Amino acid sequence: MPQKHGTRGRKKRSPYLFMILAAILMTALVIVGARAMNAWNLYETEAAVTPTPSSTVRPISVTPDPNRATPAPTNTPAPTPSPVPTATPSVLSVGSQGQMVKDLQTRLKELGYYEGNIDGDYGSGTKAAVEAFQQVNGLDADGIAGQKTLSVLYSESALPKPGPVDTLESAIPLLVNKWNSLPAAFEPKDLVTVKSVVGSLMTYERNDIQGVREAAEALARMIQAAINDGVSPWKLREGYRTIADQRRIFNNRVNTYMKENELTRSQAIARTRQSVADPGQSEHHTGLAFDLNVPGQSFGDTAQYIWLKQNCWDYGFIMRYTDEKDDITGIVGEEWHVRYVGVNHAQRMRDLDMCLEEYVEYLSKQ
Repeated sequence: MPQKHGTRGRKKRSPYLFMILAAILMTALVIVGARAMNAWNLYETEAAVTPTPSSTVRPISVTPDPNRATPAPTNTPAPTPSPVPTATPSVLSVGSQGQMVKDLQTRLKELGYYEGNIDGDYGSGTKAAVEAFQQVNGLDADGIAGQKTLSVLYSESALPKPGPVDTLESAIPLLVNKWNSLPAAFEPKDLVTVKSVVGSLMTYERNDIQGVREAAEALARMIQAAINDGVSPWKLREGYRTIADQRRIFNNRVNTYMKENELTRSQAIARTRQSVADPGQSEHHTGLAFDLNVPGQSFGDTAQYIWLKQNCWDYGFIMRYTDEKDDITGIVGEEWHVRYVGVNHAQRMRDLDMCLEEYVEYLSKQ
């Protein structure tokens, strides 16, 4: 007989199975939620310390567009011009070296005081330029670039070197001696190379000896006249001297006296001043004075000296320093040294038997 199917034939499921499955599902959801929360917190933390990318950033192109200028890197500042050096507490003097000296020389050259090389070496040429600047600008002319000098030098009020001076324009001859100094910046007008004017009429100690043109032309006429009278040869030993030249000559003579005569420095300076003018006090600074010579002979013993003493006046020259007047001029006799003052003044001085100091005083009283 066939069997009947009914509820007794089925196997009944336990309710605990559903509870277990639900618990497993709930646990999985909790774990996933926790991990999601941790990931969000980590994102917020990273975002707080990571700069926001600029919206202007573009992809780098391997081939730049030639029609578009390349922008400068944002982390490279634009170059700024070097500032004009300003005064510092530093003191620059002979022996100083370096960039500050180069700056000093550059500024002095801009103002017309310095003609040497920008080499950063504070030598006699730089010192002379500083002295000239100080004199023109009303400072103590010690040749030392201290704070006050540097302050004026780099200011807009710094005075440039004055132009050349016409040494023959005055009605009274220019007087230069130990009581009447020329400023370090002084430069005579119309300087020429004497050889270019006098030519082969005489020989020269150096080919670059200079003098004021009018004086050089008068010298040429005088030497030609002497040669016409059968008096030759003639040699030019010296003419125009800068302040630096004067300082070099003076110091060399002082050192020679100290070495060869075993004199103290003060004694050597006193001896030097008997025959060499202090820098700024030399007639050679005017460009109107010349030292003549005869090769291989003492000039005072030559026919050239005798002719010069008798005839130089007629060509505008005077015998500037004589033994008879050394108590007035302050310089012992120098028979080789002539000074151009013009024919009228020279002949009057001869007739009055006056040296230049006496003659200038005489004219000043007229």
